[in-house]
Amino acid sequence: MSRDLNVDQIKKLWILNLIIQTGSLKKAALQAKVSPSAISQTLTALEEAVGHPLLIRDRGSVRPTAEAQTILNVVRPAFEAFDRLRDLNHQPVPKISWLNFGTYESIAIDILPGLINSVRLKLPNARLGLRTARTSQLLTMVRKGELCSALIAEVDNLERFFIKEVFVDRLGLYVSPHHPIAQHGWDALSRCGLGSLAPSKEGMPRYFTKYLKQLEPVKPFLLCESFECLRSAAVAGTMVAVLPHRVAMRTDDLVELIPPKSFKHTGRHSLFLISQSNCDRDEIDFLAEETSRLLHY
Repeated sequence: MSRDLNVDQIKKLWILNLIIQTGSLKKAALQAKVSPSAISQTLTALEEAVGHPLLIRDRGSVRPTAEAQTILNVVRPAFEAFDRLRDLNHQPVPKISWLNFGTYESIAIDILPGLINSVRLKLPNARLGLRTARTSQLLTMVRKGELCSALIAEVDNLERFFIKEVFVDRLGLYVSPHHPIAQHGWDALSRCGLGSLAPSKEGMPRYFTKYLKQLEPVKPFLLCESFECLRSAAVAGTMVAVLPHRVAMRTDDLVELIPPKSFKHTGRHSLFLISQSNCDRDEIDFLAEETSRLLHY
């Protein structure tokens, strides 16, 4: 490897460090918000530059070779220094011993690896508790004091909670690029099955209902309580799924159907961190800042 490091080489080393931290190329891809193939190509290019293998693969897990460990021992302090520089503009890390919050499955998948890493680095003495449930259930748990806070998608009647917006997302129609409908676009939607999130006891969020109404007369043939199940079905090529953009584009195995110009983007919505008004604001501020950073990453 050249002694004159450039930005591209530093990024490759950061990817190598991420692979080692997460234990697999797939998990590293999820955290880096790129495809597994992109991670694999980066690793190959880095190994070619170094001239040695950098990973030992064993039954689905990976560990660094001696050469990789030597390199990482040199560059990791630089990565930690960048983290500290980034934090100079933030408020001091509060003293927190217990983080107890909830969210729904797809957000947990997106943020949990990074959040675990942040808690270990910034709050080494803290413990992290996470509950996953539908939004209506999370609201009830926060209201009853069973959870201090929850990360939820936009819903009505949040006036009784302390809220912080952490992300803005939108809905779209997503399908496998290998599905025939991907070649025909929006006009072919009626030829293929449609999957959607199932209503809860309180019904559907307003933005979701408005979005589905624009798809009429097409009706969902599959209703599911999990975005992850819908995503899996779409990746398998069995249907088109209504998904948040953040969930659909986690990897490159789905494409979005481009809507007609007359289509109104009513599915745009915010993600909020909510809590009771008397909860620990230090905890809320820390979670809001970290989850916003991870969702925007």
